[in-house]
Amino acid sequence: MPQRYFVNELNDTITGQDAHHITKVMRMKTGDEVIVCHQRSCFSVSLDINQQEVRYKIIKKLTNPVTVDITLIQGLPKHPKTETVVKYATVYGVSSIIFTPMNRSIAKLENSDKKLSRLKLIAKEASELAHRFDVPDILMIQSLKDLDLSVYDFVLLADENQKTTSLKDAFNIDISNLKIAVIIGPEGGISDQERQLLLSQKVVPVSLGQYILPTEIASLYVLSYLSVKNS
Repeated sequence: MPQRYFVNELNDTITGQDAHHITKVMRMKTGDEVIVCHQRSCFSVSLDINQQEVRYKIIKKLTNPVTVDITLIQGLPKHPKTETVVKYATVYGVSSIIFTPMNRSIAKLENSDKKLSRLKLIAKEASELAHRFDVPDILMIQSLKDLDLSVYDFVLLADENQKTTSLKDAFNIDISNLKIAVIIGPEGGISDQERQLLLSQKVVPVSLGQYILPTEIASLYVLSYLSVKNS
């Protein structure tokens, strides 16, 4: 399939690292086709390359697939687990990722601007790899208490203390038009205090099976289930 690039604007020109990738890494030539995406719209385009300048002409607009709106709320893990979370949650179709320190987080929310810049680049590259139509938003907030969970139609909490409610039980509904949030604790899981805070907001606790999953991949269990359910 053609290589995919996310651009800041549709101005018939590809610049920066993407232009370098096209000319130096992929060694593309005039007439080669790629896919250019901007604001959740993607287009098949034909390249016009003149030395380091990369321009393109739109051939056709691609059909945007139906996806589920899922926000991953991730208890802040140690580096480089944050990068693992972003890369694979992006590949599995998450709409946005919110990192927040929790009671059992070992990592601290420091140099957040620098970290966000790095994570957004990883999300962009993963979106291109997965042939997505968009790049997920990535945020860092100071506390779980800063979350406004009322904006979601359904909020799920991966809870190792929950032994009876499975994903199948929790999602015995049509999810196609829902705004969903999935909460994953950091290393060591969520604390009892956090559990009570979330349950008081009508968050639904679920089991992710009989085994304890590492925090950096736990969300993939949920995202893969929702992907299959929505297919």
